[in-house]
Amino acid sequence: MKRSINWAILGPGKIAHKFADAFRSVPDAKLYAIASRDTARGKEFAAKFKVPKTYNTYEALVADPGVDIVYIATPHPFHYEQTLLCLNHKKAVLCEKPLTMSLGNASEMISLARSNGTFLMEAMWSRFFPATIKTLELIRAGAIGEIKFLHADFGFAAPYNPEGRVFNLKLGGGAQLDVGVYPMFLALLILGKPEKIQALAHRAPTGADETTSAQFYFKNGSIAQIMSSVVADTPKQAEIIGTQGTLVMHSPWHKSQALTVTKNNGEKKTFDFPYPGIGFEFQLAHATLCIQDGLKESTLMPHALSLWMAGAADDILNQCGVVYPQNNFS
Repeated sequence: MKRSINWAILGPGKIAHKFADAFRSVPDAKLYAIASRDTARGKEFAAKFKVPKTYNTYEALVADPGVDIVYIATPHPFHYEQTLLCLNHKKAVLCEKPLTMSLGNASEMISLARSNGTFLMEAMWSRFFPATIKTLELIRAGAIGEIKFLHADFGFAAPYNPEGRVFNLKLGGGAQLDVGVYPMFLALLILGKPEKIQALAHRAPTGADETTSAQFYFKNGSIAQIMSSVVADTPKQAEIIGTQGTLVMHSPWHKSQALTVTKNNGEKKTFDFPYPGIGFEFQLAHATLCIQDGLKESTLMPHALSLWMAGAADDILNQCGVVYPQNNFS
């Protein structure tokens, strides 16, 4: 019988609440500790989710020998520093997407994890849904032939607040890093590392990208078109077109419960993947199993994919003229 894994969370924000809800579905995972620099918020979170340990500094949490793995749920400009803190204390890390703000920082984080033999995974929760796993299985089995084109979008309409997280560059604001990471992930997961990227964006008065579009070109001739927005609610559908048919991940594709494969001859088949929770349970279960098995890197969300994502995001943002003010984003 495998041992229970003690989880800790840095930052009791909105995403942390969703993640905490998933523990009820994963018996081998225990929510053991929460750290918040706002003591009242930390205690409130601990009371709501019955978390045994509460810390008001991140340093105190990573010093706790009872912590097996830390979920970093803070805004992405803080991922780099906080991940290094955890890794330097030999604490395994599941870091919310995007892993960090730049390829340079992502490379440093992964190099440290590898050098001191500590588990690190980007929390790209879409990777672990049964629909995503089935999509890869069907593509690899040749269900739609050779992939020629992929389209995926993710957009929502946020009220304009120049000081809020979505539009404030100091908080990592902008469509690409907030939600563009989803369609970018899908393109790279299915097609690999692109040879060329062309990107355009419309920027808000703060300088953050509010609607961003990019095309990826691949060595085998495939093309992927991705789009993200924080000012428009998009269909959130993904289409993967091959020489023998099309696979559609039903909306919202990033947490889809169904796929439809339509062959060129008109034959159609739908695959259903209902789930009772909100979906974080799949990622939680996978990361827990990785720690139980002593892995230092996920087989489903490997370091290489995170590096491709960080590099592609750098390229897109550079082409779109988005410049973040923090000096350590290099």
